[in-house]
Parts: sequence; C-alpha cells; structure tokens
Amino acid sequence: MDFRRLHPLLRLSARPLLSFCRGVNIYDDEMDQIARPDWHLIMDGKYNKGLAFTIKERQRLGIMGLMPCSVRSIEDQMEAARTNFEARPSDISRFTYLSAVHHRHRRLYYRFIRENIERVLPIVYTPTVGDVVATYGLNFQHATSLFISIHDKGHIRDLMHNWIDDGVRAICVTDGGRVLGLGDMGANAMGISLGKMILYTALGGLPPSTLMPVCLDVGTDNQSLLQDPLYVGSRIPRVKGPEYEELVEEFMQAAVKCFGHTVFIHFEDFATPNALKFLDKYQYKYCCFNDDIQGTGATGLAAFINVERITGLKLEDTVFVFVGAGSAALGIANMLVMELEERGISYEEATKNIYLMDADGLLTCESPNAPEQAKRFVKPMEPVKDLLAVLEKLKPSVLVGATGIGGLFNEQVLKTMAKNHERPAVFALSNPTTNSECTAEQAFTYTEGRVLFGSGSPFPPVVINGKRYTPAQANNCLTFPGIALAAITAKARYLPNSVFSVVSHELARNTTQEQLDAGTLFPAIKDASKVAFNVGVALAQYLFDNDLSNIYPKPDDVCEFVKKSLYTFEYQNSLPATWDYPEQPPTPPAKTQPEIDPQEKKKKE
Repeated sequence: MDFRRLHPLLRLSARPLLSFCRGVNIYDDEMDQIARPDWHLIMDGKYNKGLAFTIKERQRLGIMGLMPCSVRSIEDQMEAARTNFEARPSDISRFTYLSAVHHRHRRLYYRFIRENIERVLPIVYTPTVGDVVATYGLNFQHATSLFISIHDKGHIRDLMHNWIDDGVRAICVTDGGRVLGLGDMGANAMGISLGKMILYTALGGLPPSTLMPVCLDVGTDNQSLLQDPLYVGSRIPRVKGPEYEELVEEFMQAAVKCFGHTVFIHFEDFATPNALKFLDKYQYKYCCFNDDIQGTGATGLAAFINVERITGLKLEDTVFVFVGAGSAALGIANMLVMELEERGISYEEATKNIYLMDADGLLTCESPNAPEQAKRFVKPMEPVKDLLAVLEKLKPSVLVGATGIGGLFNEQVLKTMAKNHERPAVFALSNPTTNSECTAEQAFTYTEGRVLFGSGSPFPPVVINGKRYTPAQANNCLTFPGIALAAITAKARYLPNSVFSVVSHELARNTTQEQLDAGTLFPAIKDASKVAFNVGVALAQYLFDNDLSNIYPKPDDVCEFVKKSLYTFEYQNSLPATWDYPEQPPTPPAKTQPEIDPQEKKKKE
C-alpha cells in the first residue's frame, strides 16, 4: 500500500524540504535526477529493520545518515528489546512498550513474542489483556483494526475497502458482549481481537498482513463505560434483535465479497446466546469458528483425554460437573459428548454422567431458567443449589469451573474432591486471574498435591513439602492458532464439529509421557508454536482427506505445504533482486533516404 495517501504532508519530498530550510542551492540538477524511495514507507513497521539495515541498504534506499552508523543483527535487537521490556515497571507498561515495537518493527515484534512466549503471553494475552480492555480508550493511539458501528449498517463493504492491507485471509470479530470475566465491554473488546491476531502470527506463523481484527460496535449496557469520557465506542444501549442480527449478516456477506469465500472468520467474546445462534447459523455456510465454544471445547477435551491416560478411568465411566452454563462450559461438554459418541457410546449414555450448574444450582428437569442449549444435560432429580452438596451427592472426579467468580472453589470444595478421589481433576478456567475459581496453590495445597489441575490464567509453580508442582495452563492459544493455520492454508470450505476432535487428540499427543507422569495435562507454553504447527498440519491433513478443502489437487506432502505458507521471523534483503544481462550489440545507425536532385524531382513531377 502507498502510505503517502494517508496524509498530504507525506507527499512532500524530504530533499526539497531540506533545500528550503537551508535557503541556498534551491535547485541541484545532479540531485534532482536521483529517484529516492519514500522514507516514510521504508520506516513503516512492515518494512523497517532499524539498525539492522546494512550500510548498502541504507545507501541504496536513501536513508543513510538518518540513523547511527552502527549495524545490529536481529539477535542484538532482540536483546535490546528484552532489556527495554524488563525495565518497564508494570505489565500494562510492558504491553504499551510492545505495542510501540509492533508499530516500528513488526517482524522483530513477532519474533520477540515467539521466542519469549512464556514471559510475554501473560502480557499480550490473559491476564493483562483484561487491563488493556478496561483501559482501551485511555491508551488508544492509532488505527490497527477495523471498527464497524451500528451506524455503518448498509455500508460495511465500504469500510472493508478502507482496510490498510490487501489479501486478508482471516478475520477475528467481536461485539464485546461478554469479555473474559469482565462482561459487556463494548468497543473496548477490540483489545481481545488484537490479542488473538498477535498469536495467529507469533504462534501460528500466519503473515500479519493477511489478518484483520474487527469490532462490531453495537453499543453497550455497561453504564460505567457509557459514563466514561474516554470511552471510544457508540454511547448507546446495546442494540439487540433483528437490527443487530442484520448487521452481523451484512458483515458476513461483505467479508466474503471483499476477501473471498475461503476467508476464515473467528467469532470471539459474543454473549453465549448470540455465540451459539451464529455458530448454528453460519457453521456450514462459511469458513467460521467460535473460539469460546469450539476452541475451548477442543482444549478441554484434550485435557480430559490426558486425565484418562493418567488415571486409567475411561471417559464414559467418569462423572463430570461443570459449574457455569455459558459458552465455555457448553463447548467443552458438547465436545465431550461428541468424543464419546465417536467411541460408540449411545447419546443417552454419553450425556448420563455430565452435570451442569448455573447460578440457580444443578440443572434438572425442574430448573425454570435452564438455557435452551443446555437442556440436553438436565437430569430428572431433585434440584440442588449448593456446590458442596452436589459434590457429596454425585462424587465427580472432574470439576470444571467457567463462572467468572473468583474463589468459588474454596478449601471445602477442593478437600471434598480429594476425599472422594485419589487423583481428582480440577479446572479453574475463568479469566483474568482475579476471576479464577481457585489458584494453583490452593488446588495443590488442599488436595495434598494429588490434583490434576488446569487453569485459564497462568500460575507460578507450587512447592509442597519440598516437592515442586508445575500448573498446566488450559489456554486456547494451544489450539486456535493451529486451527487458523490449517483453515487458511487448506482454504477450508467450512469446519464441521469433527475437525475439533482431530485438534483435541493432536493436542493431547503433544503432551509428553514425562509431563503426564508429573501430572501435567498440557504441553508447556514455551512449546506453543511447535504445538500450533503440529495441530495445523494434522488438521490440514484431515481437511484434504475429507474433501473440506478448496485446493485441488491435494498436496503430496501436507507438512511441507503448510511450512511454505509460514511467516518469516528473520530479516530478508530489503533491496529488489538484481541480475546480470548480456551485453547488447550496438544499435545500428538509422537508415537515411538519399537526397533527390531538385532537377530530377522536377522532371518526375
């Protein structure tokens, strides 16, 4: 893209400006004949290498002298970035620093995240992303995303043509209806879409120029946002009903018209009823995916498969209690049912041992407010409201929390789980950290270190009686980058539920036996990029093998095919390629007509 379009000042050449400032040598014929690239474009984050530009590149690109003569390798720049990152006093200031690096040096930014993922993930993703969302208006600086408001209805295609990059292949869209455990965050939820897109590149290896984060700004019912003078969104109550659904429909149609029918559309942080509604409506019409339901479901199922490997207790014989009946809990529970049915278990048997609780207690046939999508899990039994009573009555070996209520799994709850089972499994999935149902320290302490634990937010290792326990993070970053990589690379037509079983089993296989022996249910976050690639290859293979790809013929080597599509985290030569041409023979002199004698000409006439 020609960034000189963005502002009239960018059309000015640096050379005439310098001449004007000097007041002499206004016109220099020798300099005037040299064509120089626009330095604004060279210094754009997409192309800028900073001190990694070689002297030859600086001279040829006309930027020599605009920076010190020192030349740094990308490794040197990584060390400088690491020093700057660690020098910041808080996580939110570290996020701000990284955002500035992204604006100036895009390739360095993604490499820094990829190579320091354990340290950086909590900054660009949960839990710090919760603070980013809460303060989004305060920290908004420049356009890196696309906002579509309810007032743009009828003109969404026009907005998409304003996007800063061509060749979009993936979109992450949110309406901010239910962000983490924070609730309705309106247009501030763009921070979530941006965070997902960062991990698409840093872990999945997808080129950032092919990604577009989107927020559908349909207002908010969050009164604190509506009264916040720094709020960036529409100051109207959240639009619902037909007008809202028509906006989403227009968005979906505009996306495929602008970017093709294989564009991958990732739904993020829609309120549960809307998330389920749109997934049901669009799953087989578009190449789309809901991370809160399907990504969380695939991650949760992988954990259950590994619990089965550790304890030896078959999933069909395991009693599960899900506390929370939102999109995350329903996604995992439905994925579990699908897995059991794949094993030949009948639907009735598959749902028999899966129990859900909401704010009113255990979901039973008498529950008045049971969500429609959860009714397959209601049980013909007396209602029980108290969690501790549910645990005593049902004695589940797997307890899953997706409530957003911090501290819900208290000492009595955890000790009851440990009393009933030798290796209880407890999942505190709510984000950010303050909303986690329990901490890792509480889980290991109150179960005497016997718990198989997974959390949505990261927790440090726990030491009990001299033994060190490393908590597993049940983080969707282990699944959605690989899902996106496969869908985009294979140009998936749509993503049926069966693909997420492939994802779950591949993720479970990436957990080593050594990790399982230590009670760890997931691969280490430091290996997230390797896991994303493995998941991407396994899923792409499935898409090709099951006629779900728009690419024909199928590649002979799917692994190599996927590898060739990956973003390069190294600097390349910034100069166009040059090559030798053979010396051309001299141009023959032009033929001239012989002069005609005037007398002869007169005779002819």
